[in-house]
Amino acid sequence: MRKIGYSSLLVMDNTFTSYETGLSLLLKRLGHNHPRYTEALTLQSRLLENLARARLYGDTEINRAERAQVVDALNRLALKALGTSFNVLIREPGWAALEGTGAEVHVEVELGAVRENVVTVAGRDVYESVIVTGDGEVVGVDHRRRELERARSAGDRAAEGAALANLGSAYAARGDFHHAVEHYEQAIVIARELSDRQAKAIYLQNLGLALLRLADAEPDQSETHLSHAADALRRAMELFDALEAAPLLRARTRYHLGRCYHQLGRWREAITLLEQARETFSRHKARPELAHALLKLGQLYHQRQDFESAYIYLKDALRLFRRLKDTDGIAVTQEALGSLALQTARPADAIASLQEARQGYTTLRRKERLRAVDDLLRIAHQARQPIGEIGVTP
Repeated sequence: MRKIGYSSLLVMDNTFTSYETGLSLLLKRLGHNHPRYTEALTLQSRLLENLARARLYGDTEINRAERAQVVDALNRLALKALGTSFNVLIREPGWAALEGTGAEVHVEVELGAVRENVVTVAGRDVYESVIVTGDGEVVGVDHRRRELERARSAGDRAAEGAALANLGSAYAARGDFHHAVEHYEQAIVIARELSDRQAKAIYLQNLGLALLRLADAEPDQSETHLSHAADALRRAMELFDALEAAPLLRARTRYHLGRCYHQLGRWREAITLLEQARETFSRHKARPELAHALLKLGQLYHQRQDFESAYIYLKDALRLFRRLKDTDGIAVTQEALGSLALQTARPADAIASLQEARQGYTTLRRKERLRAVDDLLRIAHQARQPIGEIGVTP
């Protein structure tokens, strides 16, 4: 046996493998014939999307709040269906967290073996755990490949579909969106073969999100990827509507499809979908999702030159982001408000908003946004200068 210090591990993306393992165990114990299996699949989709977002863009207060809601729902489902909580499942023997004290946590690794352990840094929540293999590598794609192999060996097509989707999420988490898309598409084929419309809808939604990220990663192919993403998300939405899925799940699909249509320039359709999502988020008090929907709508109304609606939505988004203490959301919304103030000839208001946006981006070290905000600030100061010279207060 040899000990590996946590500080020596190159944990590039704060993997949340203990959660993913708990999800797999929950689904396995339920079995695809259990009456609450499709509900568990829905929660799995939400949690995996949350973890992928945290890996790609960093964990935020809004992300943590959403994750807490999903885990709470998983705990209630597991308790009712299995008599044990989801939190207990992620600490099952073989996956139990090794707690330590001090700045460094050690894990004993059996060289050449396939045994794996979760390592938890002292003071951190369990969702920031990682799994370490015998060679010190963080488990991700390889672990999901083994899951897939086991499902195929057992001849369990439903488990194979879930494993393919999990593998797609693992690829998406490390930015390999082409492989993510490939595996989601294979999962969709199996769901269609099994006539599992709920699973098919979830896999279509995951496919759409992966294609949206691929569009960002490959600007020269953006329109093609966005068109495919829109098709996948539209089909997911239609299935969720036909199944009368949970309102928040349907609203999230509408939100993402609205985002997609926005980028494709289909603004009227984007606004319709985002307004529908906004209404559901508001009714169910889903504040993180509501804040993002308001922000997106504010940006869209600005582009359509409906400045009054844009201002109302952006101010509402800003209030929510402040309540959530979401630094990134505050900065993005203040930048949008600053741009709007510039276009409506309010340079003093623009400067105030852009300066707060700049402060947020500085904290987040988002250099590309800092450059954009600095450009807008220069324009705002130039717009204000002639007014200041003649002594008029803007």
